[in-house]
Amino acid sequence: MAPSTTNNQHTKLPPKPTSKSTTAPAKQPLVCFSVAAYAKSVVNHLHSSPHTIPIEQGLTDEELASLEAAFDFTFPPDLRAILKEGLPVDPAFPNWRSSSHQQLRIILSLPSRSLIRQVSNGTLWCKSWGPKPSPHHRHSDVDVANQLLKRAPVLVPIYRNCYVPSRPTVAGNPVLYIDAERVRVLSCDITRFFCQEFGFMHVPVWAPKVARRIEFWSDVAAREERRGWWSSYKLAECLEEVFWRLREGGWEEEEVREMMMMDGYGGKMRSGPYAMGDGNDEAGVGWHVKVLSMVLLRGGWTKEDVIDSLGLGGTE
Repeated sequence: MAPSTTNNQHTKLPPKPTSKSTTAPAKQPLVCFSVAAYAKSVVNHLHSSPHTIPIEQGLTDEELASLEAAFDFTFPPDLRAILKEGLPVDPAFPNWRSSSHQQLRIILSLPSRSLIRQVSNGTLWCKSWGPKPSPHHRHSDVDVANQLLKRAPVLVPIYRNCYVPSRPTVAGNPVLYIDAERVRVLSCDITRFFCQEFGFMHVPVWAPKVARRIEFWSDVAAREERRGWWSSYKLAECLEEVFWRLREGGWEEEEVREMMMMDGYGGKMRSGPYAMGDGNDEAGVGWHVKVLSMVLLRGGWTKEDVIDSLGLGGTE
């Protein structure tokens, strides 16, 4: 009998189904942005702002390269894009084209000089710098700070006392505010800085919400934040905010001034409705806390609100 062809015939089976789906997964939407497009918006808004900030033709690649070589730093990409789009020449902005190298070097050195002055006066020292030398070796403090500054990122001036670190050389570095008394993070990046300072644009969705850590400078700024509002300049800022909150709440200026004139509490403010005294000793701090508490109470705040706002819940 002839063999059955059914038994010997090889049947081609369909491929074995797999657990993986053959349907392509849906792609997550990507948030895309153009630094150049944002830079154009910044320059246009600056030019059309109520302050009428004059804008010159942007810096060329050759001009930017020359500046970087002369001062040994690299413009971060977001600031570079803005300066290429247009150069603000208002006195509050650094004029990278017309200012002499000596003028620019002075502006670039202001953060370091301010910091060294604070170290020399004994008002600034970060734990990350190591053990603090004894008061009899103040020059050692300055030497340590100078060595650290040499390795720290150069701070590039943007506007008045506002600077952006040159490193890392990526977009999104925080903007720092630096003066004779403090170093603080003013904004998470340049985009938020221009929104805050000039109030002409919404914060882009791609703007960072947390400030990037910057070598050396983040430690200095964090130290200022840990000091809280107990230093005189932060108390002054707090009183200034209280003054305008009361005005916006319907109080007349004279009423607010009367509330904030605290001569009967051991001293008086330096000038204006909210300027502060020295406040460098414990008695001064206690008086300032009493001043602020009384101002808030006179403005209609409850005792509980005052205690909560000033963080006094754990104090006697």
